[in-house]
Amino acid sequence: MKVGDLVKVGPPSRPFITHPFFVSIVLEVNKSENHPNGLGLVKVLEAGQEAWYPIGCIELINESR
Repeated sequence: MKVGDLVKVGPPSRPFITHPFFVSIVLEVNKSENHPNGLGLVKVLEAGQEAWYPIGCIELINESR
């Protein structure tokens, strides 16, 4: 997974979103070796705002070239 890839994100952790998932574009990837607890995070665009999600909540739809 890399910046620009099209992904499906879910389940959402925010209660105001009624859909079980949303489609977005990867803005940044933070590998688990860079996180103090070993958690891999992905920054995506959600409702016009940047948001971090665990890699386990991200499913790759289409890779950018």
